[in-house]
Amino acid sequence: MDNRSDSEVDWENEVDEVWEEQLEFNCLFCKNVLMSLNDLWNHCKEAHNFDFQKVKNDHHLEFYDCIKLINYIRSQVAKEKPIDFNNLSTVLASDEYMISVFPDDAVLFSLGDTLDSDFEEDALDVAVDHKHTDSNKDELKSLRLQTKMLSTQLEEIRKEKMEELTSQTASSSLQEPGKLIDNDSYYFESYAGNDIHFVMLSDSVRTEGYRDFIYENKNLFHGKTVLDVGCGTGILSMFCAKAGAKQVYAVDNSDIIQMARTNAYENNLADKITFIRGKIEEIQVPVPKVDIIVSEWMGYALTFESMIDSVLIARDRFLAADGLMAPSETRLVLSATTNSEILEEPLDFWSDVYGFKMNCMKDASYNRVNVDVIPASYVNAEPVEFATINMHTCQVQDVSFKHPFSLTMKSSGPFCSFLVWFDTYFTTSKHQPVPSSVDQSFGFTTGPHGTPTHWKQCTLILRERPHVEAGSVIHGSIAFIKNSVNNRDLDIEVSYHVNGQDYTQSFILN
Repeated sequence: MDNRSDSEVDWENEVDEVWEEQLEFNCLFCKNVLMSLNDLWNHCKEAHNFDFQKVKNDHHLEFYDCIKLINYIRSQVAKEKPIDFNNLSTVLASDEYMISVFPDDAVLFSLGDTLDSDFEEDALDVAVDHKHTDSNKDELKSLRLQTKMLSTQLEEIRKEKMEELTSQTASSSLQEPGKLIDNDSYYFESYAGNDIHFVMLSDSVRTEGYRDFIYENKNLFHGKTVLDVGCGTGILSMFCAKAGAKQVYAVDNSDIIQMARTNAYENNLADKITFIRGKIEEIQVPVPKVDIIVSEWMGYALTFESMIDSVLIARDRFLAADGLMAPSETRLVLSATTNSEILEEPLDFWSDVYGFKMNCMKDASYNRVNVDVIPASYVNAEPVEFATINMHTCQVQDVSFKHPFSLTMKSSGPFCSFLVWFDTYFTTSKHQPVPSSVDQSFGFTTGPHGTPTHWKQCTLILRERPHVEAGSVIHGSIAFIKNSVNNRDLDIEVSYHVNGQDYTQSFILN
């Protein structure tokens, strides 16, 4: 009896269909075309004195090394330059040869077969039962699909580079009337460079929070399949691989993924991490379901940039029914301040700019969310949680909301600003209750009372500042809404009641 689920059968059929296509294999050195990979290797050995298996074994080449080797040879032949097999270590250290020379290179598509055959030859020396054989076949099919996907990604990278060069000469600074703004491209491009990743990785609260949860719960990750959404430099993927994950699928739609791939290779984790470039909403993962999804998706005020949408879509597409989301829950926290010093930089600065008044510039500070580190002494109201996002149950539409709040003031003075931050919680299963405080479990706070993080805190500076007394309660509501022009920007609206009068003010975080 076949105990596989329908999704597993469909997945295997999809893999089989991919590999039933008839491929043609172009020789690496001449114009001959062979009909199988074995024929190609035999031809290269007999006609060009190139023994792929010998070179691979002599130089201890791994999977990505083999890709670079093929592309290096093709590149040198195309340029009519000599091939230096004595200097392969220098050649393979560069990511230049991760980009395919030929579009739809069948050798790259089928490279996994050569590695698979090595595995199968080694396996002949040991006795395995039928169950293990089936397992090996599944792993081989998974590797073949990964190879196909990798080759496609390499071709996409090559095309993107060509389009980038072309657009540099053909672009215009004027936008066509009525043309929709592409909010995704700039977003992914903003994560392509080193600077933003230096800031995030240097945030010890953030990075150690993830590391400690993963390393101190290695039993959760051992032998499991993990999906890293928005992998960046690959740091979370490498944590998971080191913790014993069977395979990590690291997804990113930014150029940084090329660096992530190199980072994994440098740390001898390339065999444990499969990198997939693309949007999580569009890509395919070469397994039916994953056991764990890990992602650092949080933005300023938690939902800025709307990356949470992609993580929730990844959950619905790829996570097993009893799988784990890490982190499992986040909570938005609201407080307020009566400390007028919070107004100095965003407002008072414009009153005297090198002897000139620029008071009209103050208006922008009343409409924008200010992001800064706020001293704990400025927190003059008891913090309250006003929104909880459980990553196992939350839906995309839940990320936009309007929730009530009640703030109890701890000191008297002018009601100057609302303060917003968030806390992050990790649990060991989707069924584990989330503790009432972040100090009671794995997790971290981005609040003023904790170690400062790159998220800092968000201040909503009020135009009108009514006097409040210590012990008084401020009732109101706060709404988080995606901006109508750019859905990665965040609109915040606060309505509140003080001393018998109602106030409403809107802000944008962009």
